[in-house]
Amino acid sequence: MKELIEYIEKNISLSDDIVNDLKSIIIERNVEKGEVILQENSSRKIQIFVASGCLRAFYKAENGKDHTLQFATKNWWISDYMTLFNREKSVLSIESLSHSKIIVIEQSQLEKLYSKFPEFGLKNRLNLQNRIAALQKRIFGLLTLTAKEKYEKFIKDYEVFEKVIPNYQIASFLGITPESLSRVRKEIANS
Repeated sequence: MKELIEYIEKNISLSDDIVNDLKSIIIERNVEKGEVILQENSSRKIQIFVASGCLRAFYKAENGKDHTLQFATKNWWISDYMTLFNREKSVLSIESLSHSKIIVIEQSQLEKLYSKFPEFGLKNRLNLQNRIAALQKRIFGLLTLTAKEKYEKFIKDYEVFEKVIPNYQIASFLGITPESLSRVRKEIANS
């Protein structure tokens, strides 16, 4: 809980009332590597704050291939946004890639908190807009960057977890094959 409060208070001061109401709606969990927090086809609408560790959101295609949409590390949020804001079941699954501490908040409870404390709702909505902008930047990167540029950006953003995340998941996230990832790593090592 303290990690979330510290994260929020970097941008907005929280009254004791907001902190108390927030405490009443959060679920703090320690999750193990490989544990699924949100399963595809779920109607559960949750936002997940990563206090420590690393999570990934992914889609499993009909052919069984994983497509990693997002990794989330300390002080990042992760969710299936299509489910969160539409009346759709989740298309993504979210799993832990390491032992992680997370904070789970049901969207319906968060909306009640926003109604009760509009200033808190405004700040969190701005935070959500930043997350959506980051996802759009990621899409542009997938469309325009070379495999080498994608990998270099990945290392910059996820350096601490690069050794923890399996190669096939990194390749999936970058939109390249594991073989291409090996070639890029070799090229970087030789330069």
